[in-house]
Amino acid sequence: MKISRERYAEIQNAAACCFEFFGTRNPLAVLKEMEIPCSYIKLDGDLKGFTNVNDKDEPWVYINSKYDRYSAKIIAAHELGHIILHRSNEINMFEDDGVSSETEYEANIFLMEFMPQTQPHDKNYITLTPTQLKNYICSKIH
Repeated sequence: MKISRERYAEIQNAAACCFEFFGTRNPLAVLKEMEIPCSYIKLDGDLKGFTNVNDKDEPWVYINSKYDRYSAKIIAAHELGHIILHRSNEINMFEDDGVSSETEYEANIFLMEFMPQTQPHDKNYITLTPTQLKNYICSKIH
């Protein structure tokens, strides 16, 4: 699965606008500024985090409490990508198993663009397949 150049440019632009507007690359600070609650809870299995949108169209981010602060930022950036790019979806989950959907792939691209410090130093992340990109991101989460 590959996305079009136009969609990739849209995601890049969304990440850049988010940084320019909020003046930070800390997704937890952005969620706070956006008044989007973020809770740390115990989650089973490989589930790292998810976003739930209630019946009032208000998102709430949940992050697995077993991860350290840096990992929580990575997960929060992925979830922020869903909030900005996929607002119409009710639930978005970030987990290790299964094949990446297009929305998961796009949220991972948003993460890479919003937090460039997470990008691989030895290659351009966009050359990775969706599964390779997901595995690379998961390797950064502890």
